[in-house]
Amino acid sequence: MAETYDVVVVGAGWFGLAAAKAASQIMPDQSLAVLESAETPGGTWTKNRLYPGLKSNNMVGTYEFPDFPMAESKYGVKPNNHIPGTVLNQYLTDFAHHFGFFNKIQFRTKVDTIEPVGEAWKLFVTGPSGERAVIAKKLILATGLTSTPNMPTYKGSENLGAPLFHAKDFCARAPELKNVKNSVVVGGAKSAFDVAYAQVEAGSTVDLVIRDDGHGPVWIAPAFVTPFKKRLDQLLLIRWMTFMAPCPWGKEDGFGGIRGFLHGTFIGRFIVDMFWKILSADVISANGYDTHPELKKLKPWNSAFWIGSGLSILNYQTPLFDLVKNGKIRVHIGQIDHMEKNTVILADGTRLHADVVVCSTGWKKESPIKFQGLGPHEFGLDVSQSEKMKLNAKADREVLDMFPRLEKQPELRFAPKTSDPLRLYRFIVPSGYAFSRNIAWVGAVSSVSTASCATVQGHWTAAYLSNRLDRLPSTKAEITQEIMLHTQWGKWRYPCGYGAALPDFVFEGVPYIDMLLRDMGLNNKRKKSWFSELTEPCLPRDYAGLVEEWKATHDDSIKKV
Repeated sequence: MAETYDVVVVGAGWFGLAAAKAASQIMPDQSLAVLESAETPGGTWTKNRLYPGLKSNNMVGTYEFPDFPMAESKYGVKPNNHIPGTVLNQYLTDFAHHFGFFNKIQFRTKVDTIEPVGEAWKLFVTGPSGERAVIAKKLILATGLTSTPNMPTYKGSENLGAPLFHAKDFCARAPELKNVKNSVVVGGAKSAFDVAYAQVEAGSTVDLVIRDDGHGPVWIAPAFVTPFKKRLDQLLLIRWMTFMAPCPWGKEDGFGGIRGFLHGTFIGRFIVDMFWKILSADVISANGYDTHPELKKLKPWNSAFWIGSGLSILNYQTPLFDLVKNGKIRVHIGQIDHMEKNTVILADGTRLHADVVVCSTGWKKESPIKFQGLGPHEFGLDVSQSEKMKLNAKADREVLDMFPRLEKQPELRFAPKTSDPLRLYRFIVPSGYAFSRNIAWVGAVSSVSTASCATVQGHWTAAYLSNRLDRLPSTKAEITQEIMLHTQWGKWRYPCGYGAALPDFVFEGVPYIDMLLRDMGLNNKRKKSWFSELTEPCLPRDYAGLVEEWKATHDDSIKKV
């Protein structure tokens, strides 16, 4: 017989762990299981993905759960330092132990398919004991955005005669890379820079190949920016700066009037444009892209305004760009045409010696789990194709009416995504299941404020599944209307990021958290004064004690689940 649980969480990364904590605290009488395909918690930071030198983009203090501070005395990370991957793996493991659900995690357990069974879900899983079935009365999916590698295929790759793999496997394949003299790394994102740096540190030279019809080199900035040398990972969390981002849920922060001026008037839009121009110019100047012909190849192709959460931070022991200037990392903008024995040949005829090829080519932004038996619309909108086109057009008009600045889109070198984005209410719940309260996604967002977002999403999801939200639309039409506005906004806001496929948050993360907190009847203003609220970063520690606050007003008014 299938095992049966009241709540099943799939995935034990940041979002899965936060959801498991919230579920265990808000629904303490419900049986809980966490299914994790890896051998340790962590998601991106699971043990078998920790390649040499891997560190967090964020510094200590912005990358920790609110109710579990990353104490220097225990984890050894000093203030204003990035966090080593090994420390993050230990921290996330300790978090599960601290909140008493580590023994609920079933490791090396992969969910293959899921199908509805009445009001519950049947999961077919493969684990150490073989194949089996698990019944979940309520299902939380936390498989994240970095589960399925986007691995390209190359003509002649079978003749390469050298390791060829995705960056996800960089740690596992490390023993094969000893004594490598020349590495080819494909990609322009932060992970490509990480692999290139690690290979140089190991004694290799690197040819970095960035597609000329892709997104281009990542926006990567020093950890401390502006003339005042402020931490970038904290600047992105300052409330007054979030006003500079056109965001349809921005008014949830209580400053709708200011936002209306900045994005709805000519003078306001001029101020916003100047803000982003100064921000971009500061990074370009700090990195010295225009001071060296090789560095110029790494200069981003579009304004930081359009990029989204792909924005990264320089977190290396020694200057990355020095390796480009001295030829240890050679940058090529082009295409791989084919491969031969230990050789990568570019479309312009350039031949690159390759003892290894590592593809830092991103991830498929889709769930690795297959669903069956859901019906014609699966988890999309429960409307016809013609009706969906009308809803798309209506939402597009609403977005551009609110934010005229977005109509002038950047020129792209790649074909924009044309398929539907993930359509979820609050970026968590499928519209067709909003009133069933038996399934939710957490972590289906790309955010620079991961820890805080995971905490609040997890809490919101547990409150929603137990039918204890203070605010939820009463009709399916209202839910559909909001989903369309929020998801179509992404296409216009971040065409150079993930916006066309899924929620992409930079300055939008703080007001998103505001919105979820207000749904739960919680105070979203967490500082001691209005001045602090506007000028100090909204850090994870500001959201400490949310569950206790919520219980104080909700435990005696439990609705029927």
